[in-house]
Amino acid sequence: MGRGELIKLIRVLGMLGSDHPGERAAAALVAHRLIKSNNRTWSELLQPAGQRYVGEVIVRTVYEWGIDHAKAAESRIRQVREENDRLRREVTRLRARLGSRAPAQRI
Repeated sequence: MGRGELIKLIRVLGMLGSDHPGERAAAALVAHRLIKSNNRTWSELLQPAGQRYVGEVIVRTVYEWGIDHAKAAESRIRQVREENDRLRREVTRLRARLGSRAPAQRI
């Protein structure tokens, strides 16, 4: 793919973030046609240089040193419980406010 076509593709892909659905669809179609007109695939274009896609899934393990996942989960559970308690108190307070109002008179 030539430099000019690559610049055009970059500009067209930038339009995929448009607020207008028709503009997004048109940009996607133009991008697809640019790739096909160069006898390329998205896979070929997006893979790192020197690597070749062979149709298999690559799984990489990410090691997070120093993170205790059990403690992190317990911390998140505590946060959720505290938020739940706060929301329960707020619901109770709002119900009490609604209950203390006199019912509206119907005409």
